[in-house]
Amino acid sequence: MADLSAATQSPSVSSSSSGAEPSAPGGAGSPGACPALGAKSCGSCAVHDLIFWRDVKKTGLVFCTTLIVLLSLAAFSVISVVSYLILALLSVTISFRVYKSVVQAVQKSEEGHPFNWLSSCG
Repeated sequence: MADLSAATQSPSVSSSSSGAEPSAPGGAGSPGACPALGAKSCGSCAVHDLIFWRDVKKTGLVFCTTLIVLLSLAAFSVISVVSYLILALLSVTISFRVYKSVVQAVQKSEEGHPFNWLSSCG
């Protein structure tokens, strides 16, 4: 009877101890490993860096932008949020164009249109 209980415990013991060392709490065993990528290095894992707040300014910007968009979507429809974002972008673009025109007139320079590189074909 003792042999029977040892035989039933043997597979569970052998499967739990596969000869590999237990992994570190940070992920896949190596100190810089990304849990999402397995054993690969996390140098290019931007999402991992954002989640763990490695660059506080970048993560804060992403967090605040996401929070503002989610709160806007909770209060307004998707069409309204998109149209307000496009209107804000248009306002900033026109303001920049007027600013560059005023600076060009004051300095009497020939810099040209600030968005000329967008309208040139090729």
